[in-house]
Amino acid sequence: MTYSKKPLVSIVVPSYNRAQYVPATLDSILAQNHKNLELIFIDDGSTDDTAEILDTYSKRDSRIQYHHQNNSERAVARSKGMQLANGEYVCLVDSDDVWYPGKLEKQIAIMEKDRDIAMSYAAVNRIDMQGNSLRHARRQHQGYSGQVYPELLKRNFISSVTPMFRKELVNEVGEQRTDLIPYEDWDFWLRLSKLGKFHFTQEPLGDYRLHPGQSVKNVNAEHIEKVTLGVLDSNSKEADEQTRNEAYSLAHLRFAYWYTLAGKQETALEHLKKSFALSSFKRFSDFRYWALEIAARIYSVNPSAFNQLLGYFH
Repeated sequence: MTYSKKPLVSIVVPSYNRAQYVPATLDSILAQNHKNLELIFIDDGSTDDTAEILDTYSKRDSRIQYHHQNNSERAVARSKGMQLANGEYVCLVDSDDVWYPGKLEKQIAIMEKDRDIAMSYAAVNRIDMQGNSLRHARRQHQGYSGQVYPELLKRNFISSVTPMFRKELVNEVGEQRTDLIPYEDWDFWLRLSKLGKFHFTQEPLGDYRLHPGQSVKNVNAEHIEKVTLGVLDSNSKEADEQTRNEAYSLAHLRFAYWYTLAGKQETALEHLKKSFALSSFKRFSDFRYWALEIAARIYSVNPSAFNQLLGYFH
């Protein structure tokens, strides 16, 4: 089956041992109304039935390209897929997430209307491992349009489910960095945001699958601190002093959260002091400052009181 209608869209799907979810992801892509697409599936060394599933799908649909590589991390798989892309637009989606009908059409219309838009993205909903709807996360329904760099430096508000960006910018942006996992996507979006405008669609256009292994209890606070500072140090040079200070202030606020959760109250309080020093007015206008300070002091006595604050510090 061949398609000639322009524009060609390249969809990059990295995957590692997600065989049970891959069919739902592929079906949601292939069912899109916009048919002129190529699906570049990068198997990052899976040891499950992923290869067999892709063999079946690729025999049914010539738009699917299957590439296998030794396990090299998701950032490497995404970068390889982006380099292989032939389309005018590139989309990224993980192999356990799902697109809604009409997703491509809506985003293409946005990109075609304004050539200054470097990337389109949208709100997403959440599902569990069985595909059941979960209560949506507020942060995944919030976004910004226009020159988003200053706000994006403060936090990553872009879900990996829906991004569509121009292929012509890929070489300029560069590859995703493995040393910044799990925030390699945030770093990539920041570099891309310096090249053009972003457009946020408030209507959810996909589902993000939540796994038990993604629990905040499994986060290594020291690693999160290291990669967050890596992202900020690499991308904050273009920011004005106020934006840069606020970005680092919010980062230290998040570190306080992670260290409190890890039971390292003294380290958490040190980061709160650094956060306050960089953005002192925030302490009186943002409840997270005093809430975290209280939580850091009482967590060892009453962990459940702190757990009620989960979700406000990401």
